Amino acid sequence: MPTGQFFVVLLILSKVLCQHELVITPEVTIYDEKPSLDTGRIMVFPNKTVVVEALQGESVIFICNIFNMIPNARVIWRRVSFDGTVTETVNDGLMSRDMSRWKIGQGKQTNSVRLEILVVDETYAGYYTCDCQYTGSVEPARAERILRVVAQAKVLPFKSSYTTTVTEGDRMTLYCEAFGIPQPVVYWSRTGGSSSLIRDYGISKPGEVIEFSSVLPEDAGEYMCIVENRLGIDYWPVKVSVRHKPQLKIYATVPIPQLPCNIHLYCEVSASPAPEESEIFWNVGTPSRRITSTSRMNLVYLNGGNTRFLAVAFNPIISSDLNQKYTCTASNSLGTVNQEFVLNESAWLMQGSFADLKCTGTDKRAGLLIFCMLLIFFFLIL
Repeated sequence: MPTGQFFVVLLILSKVLCQHELVITPEVTIYDEKPSLDTGRIMVFPNKTVVVEALQGESVIFICNIFNMIPNARVIWRRVSFDGTVTETVNDGLMSRDMSRWKIGQGKQTNSVRLEILVVDETYAGYYTCDCQYTGSVEPARAERILRVVAQAKVLPFKSSYTTTVTEGDRMTLYCEAFGIPQPVVYWSRTGGSSSLIRDYGISKPGEVIEFSSVLPEDAGEYMCIVENRLGIDYWPVKVSVRHKPQLKIYATVPIPQLPCNIHLYCEVSASPAPEESEIFWNVGTPSRRITSTSRMNLVYLNGGNTRFLAVAFNPIISSDLNQKYTCTASNSLGTVNQEFVLNESAWLMQGSFADLKCTGTDKRAGLLIFCMLLIFFFLIL
């Protein structure tokens, strides 16, 4: 072959080979360092979409790895908000554009860029992309993460009610405000007091607020605010005290069945503030006279917190004590209340008659025994 033709053939072959030169395209992947797959907060979908849930307040670390890196290519992290209104370029090379929000560094591999979100809040949620931009590319090589910010349900103490004291008849509102992502469900239950039910609402009350248009003494107790979302549950107890004038209950008992003549006539006083011993007394008869302790009729005062007792211990009871009108009077700073009670044999006898008992005289041993029983009763109610 002549020399000239040989060079023409070489030129044609070189052009053909150049047209089929292998073009290497960078491959971009993102490694989720924190949170990791072990946390259960990374969801990988069949279309290769990866959603990462970050707890508010924690840090998040993504590492962008580039395989088949092109010389002079640029690796860029970007964030786009879910509504598309905010687009942020996070870095210039290995420099963060906002070091108060983002930390940029070299990853574990040579061609990798590490993005650390320092303290996650809702402003960081959105689409994160790592782009490898190089000369001659129409579209950059890219990988993406979807970052959602979540937070466990928590009560906000500074926006919720604390221990509350009101007066009977007042209007009362209990508040409980919560935060969480997703938004928590809020409801109330009653965990202490005279009932497990919330008056006018039942066993529970949905929502952040309980309203009482006119507070009653039986509304006193502990109310529990419960807030929950799929990440957790939180509790906020609120203790309610209701100031009210005394409420009285009178009843007769036989503390020792073997001593049926020894009767106790109780005046049970519930009040807030509780009355002192000197503010509770018994009267008997018409016209009434104040009952004082004697060898046969002993007054016993028991302190059970907001419930106080003043008992008349008959040792024994005799016929002249029956069919009399006994009046208990109790006072506190909110008022004075009295209640009458006619003591007859039906008040404590289940069978037979008073005459069958033959109650006469004074039994000192019985009196001592009754006093001991009163002390036991006192400790039981505390």
